[in-house]
Amino acid sequence: MNVKNDFSFPPPGQLDTIRAFYAAINGNDSFDPKTEQASGVWSAEVHCSRGPILEKAGMAMVEMCGGSVDGASADIRLLQTLAWPVSADVPGLIIMASTSKMEGGDVIITFYADLIAQNAAAAESDKEPFTTAMRTSCERHGRDLAEYQAFLTGRGMLGACAAECGMLYFFEESDAAFLDDCIKAALQAYRLILDSAGSRAGGDKGRMAECRATIRDWMVTQDYGVKVARQNGIPDELMGIYGFPPGV
Repeated sequence: MNVKNDFSFPPPGQLDTIRAFYAAINGNDSFDPKTEQASGVWSAEVHCSRGPILEKAGMAMVEMCGGSVDGASADIRLLQTLAWPVSADVPGLIIMASTSKMEGGDVIITFYADLIAQNAAAAESDKEPFTTAMRTSCERHGRDLAEYQAFLTGRGMLGACAAECGMLYFFEESDAAFLDDCIKAALQAYRLILDSAGSRAGGDKGRMAECRATIRDWMVTQDYGVKVARQNGIPDELMGIYGFPPGV
């Protein structure tokens, strides 16, 4: 990527960590060719795995320097990954970590980690280990998960297909080590969920298609990150490689 800023979080190496995570699930040969694009104030590195367990697992690191958000100058670094299992009864995963500095403002980190209900309602047996992992990470750093979950609950994230068992909040640069730990915890919990889901093959594919379509509609009409991307000339096609659900 030829556009970079000096934010320390999320670290560029985190993209390699997530790629290795999906390689261990779908296989090293499951990845499409890497996509790298840049234009003006932004650049992006995008990877996508497609395999027998995860129908699609996309990830991207996007940098923006001297871009704009609603007319104000802005610098942003975004790490985002979304995973979509083949089985409708197994939840997907979303992790989004973004550091941004708007003109005249302070540096802000936005962090979101959650499960995605592909059949409208994630099972409690899946939500519980994910929440436990998030809570353990919070307690390890002297934080209260309840505060972050209260901010998430009822916001209708992902077209109300978010399981609301993770966390969403705004943080400061000094919270970077804590958030690195949260990413690690989320990935570990999700691997446990996938490992315990071997017998859940198939599910209601029609319901899954409806949920995925709802999520994509929410992304293209309400997602703040997509709005910012469009304001700075990042094409929907690029976001689709890593972000949009498969099959819609």
